Amino acid sequence: MNARQTSIDCYKQIILEGLLSKRRLQVYEILLENGCLTGTEISILFKQKHFSSNHSEGIRNRVSELFERGVVYEKAIVECKSTGRKVTQWDLTDKLPIKIKNSNKTKKQRINDAINSLRELYKNKNSTNEEWKRVADLIKKV
Repeated sequence: MNARQTSIDCYKQIILEGLLSKRRLQVYEILLENGCLTGTEISILFKQKHFSSNHSEGIRNRVSELFERGVVYEKAIVECKSTGRKVTQWDLTDKLPIKIKNSNKTKKQRINDAINSLRELYKNKNSTNEEWKRVADLIKKV
């Protein structure tokens, strides 16, 4: 069974079980139909396919959400045809989406968590990349 077939099988199960929201599923379908794409390419194809949608501006956020749920991955770093910058090219995994636990913390608590984590990193001069990534994730969640 080839990789694309496993993605198709996964897609069928996602549809059957309703595992993705409407907008995330639309982005997933664009990747399924077209293969590896950059965020800009996904946005362009989304606008072409769903021209009546006023949600096309947040499509890259949906890609990030699909990444967090484990259904897309960073395939390569390529040069953007529009800007010439290095960008991520996305592709589908053969995994079902994982549920993301919503935090019940207030914004103030999340800010304090991020600040405290930064303080710990500052004190520890031998911090690993994983520790920095964890702190960056905390900051993003604020």
